[in-house]
Amino acid sequence: MNPTVHPSRRQLFLGTAVAALATPALMTTAAAAPPWKAGFDTGPVDAALAAMLRDGAVGVTASVVGPRGSYLTAVGRRDLQKDGAKPQDRARIASITKAMIATLVMQRIEAGQWTLRTTIDQVTPGLYPGRGAVTVSQLMNHTSGMPDGLYRLLPETPWYTWTVQDLERAVVPYHSEEELVQLSRSLPWEFEPGTGWSYSNAGYVVLSLMLEAATGSRIQDLIRDRVFKPAGMHHSRLEESTLVRGRYLLPYGRFSAGLAPLPRVNPSIFSGAGGVYATAEDVTNFTGALMRGELLRKDLVDAMVTPVGAAAARRYGYGLYLITGPCRTAAGAPETLIGHDGAGFGTLSVSFTTRDASRRVALAFTGRPYVETGPDPDMNAVLVAGFRATCPAGSAPVPAPGLGSAAGGAGFFRL
Repeated sequence: MNPTVHPSRRQLFLGTAVAALATPALMTTAAAAPPWKAGFDTGPVDAALAAMLRDGAVGVTASVVGPRGSYLTAVGRRDLQKDGAKPQDRARIASITKAMIATLVMQRIEAGQWTLRTTIDQVTPGLYPGRGAVTVSQLMNHTSGMPDGLYRLLPETPWYTWTVQDLERAVVPYHSEEELVQLSRSLPWEFEPGTGWSYSNAGYVVLSLMLEAATGSRIQDLIRDRVFKPAGMHHSRLEESTLVRGRYLLPYGRFSAGLAPLPRVNPSIFSGAGGVYATAEDVTNFTGALMRGELLRKDLVDAMVTPVGAAAARRYGYGLYLITGPCRTAAGAPETLIGHDGAGFGTLSVSFTTRDASRRVALAFTGRPYVETGPDPDMNAVLVAGFRATCPAGSAPVPAPGLGSAAGGAGFFRL
């Protein structure tokens, strides 16, 4: 498929202006955690969230954690036909899932069962004929060259011409992990392993199959028992059908014909590449537990956040990437933040943390645009506001235009 028809990759941390799109009906603010529990000024965060609604978001949930406290909030509507969004509503966090799958891989390395050089054929012989020597390291940091067959399921027309019916034909049916790998195998290899960088959802589906083969457990159970439970992620699940249990933000897409709900999105289309539903608080709990060494040894966390080889230019580690934050370190240098973004069908999400986990921000929203000229709600402003509100005392802010990320100065949402 021609890459120009892929969904748009929207920039993070660029401070771009966006036009107001939302109707007054979308401007309802749900009950939030009392501001005095935050220990910092939440006004700029609230203002940025309100701007997201004006820019077209339907519902938004956010979690901001700082040394003096935390702030959970939600704005807009969970479901336009039912009720407002609440801080504990779940959303599909899409590719933020990849950091959790990479954590499972690194746990096997910590246990001495795998190494970064463990190959596909050593765990699942014959899964990817002719490419069995690809390593888990190359799969985790997208340097394997594995093509992304997921796009074979999507309409072969420019994404901004899609209708809700076009999208549902791809995302409502169940797709097995084996089917997703087969789709990838039908495409030409991107480059020789280790010689380039190309984002591949298929690589994380393969990692999921390897984890299942090595443990005898389903990936849904592995991530629940080895990531969600120890990280205190009490509302998170890796879903596998159109049935989503519990309260969650109903996905909405903005098409040329108008706003439409997407109630039947089947996360099986992503598996371990992006199928997790979680609250914003659960996501900041995850990044906190990971960075503090509660899920992995410190040296393995350091390896996850240290881009190597062909991934270094993209600042991409193992399931996580690096961006430059809006505050400065004690030495006066711009700080580095660690995290990931996620683009689902009808949803967008993002999560970043400092390496010491003292400051963390996560948010998700529904109302993703599928129109060529319509602006995305400005998640950048919420991230900047959250991190600036928790800057260390005396830290001079870094100007927003100077912020950069995984793509050499401009971040982008990924499927």
